[in-house]
Amino acid sequence: MNLPNRLTMIRFILAIPFIIFLQESDSSKYGLIFRLISLVIFVIASLTDFFDGYIARKYNLITDFGKIMDPLADKILVISALVMFVQLNYIPGWMSIIVLAREFLISGIRILAAAKGEIIAAGNLGKYKTTSQMIVVIISLAIGPIGFYVSDYYFTVAEILMLIPVILTIWSGWEYTFKAKHYFIEQ
Repeated sequence: MNLPNRLTMIRFILAIPFIIFLQESDSSKYGLIFRLISLVIFVIASLTDFFDGYIARKYNLITDFGKIMDPLADKILVISALVMFVQLNYIPGWMSIIVLAREFLISGIRILAAAKGEIIAAGNLGKYKTTSQMIVVIISLAIGPIGFYVSDYYFTVAEILMLIPVILTIWSGWEYTFKAKHYFIEQ
């Protein structure tokens, strides 16, 4: 297993302590410390995403394993954060559901492609979507449940910021689906 693929596997592993510390940040007397620990873990995991791609491209270490597992590791990490954010009332559930639905759709398309012997690597729009999600998660972890009232509704900063990745999620999901429409036609 080459270095980029090891970095991808580290991202999978880091998702576990990230979830545990973020979960405990809501109910523990050490809540702020646990949220900061989860922030550090998420930043480290996000940096592995940058470096695995950079190293793989620079040293021509791109593998089929990396093409499949790198986006999956990103999904696990980001979806873990979004599900926890729903539990912590940082964002509404529908935002998380849109991201989950898109990820299942794209995973299905990748499975159809693999059945035909093809590997679909992440596209630029998908990479921008993932980057925006990671940035919003980092900011949201740093500021916590800060928000403001408009009329009788309380908006968190995370909720407002999450609109950008949600729009990119919908857009990139449409782009993947449009480009892969031939996989849906039986031949």
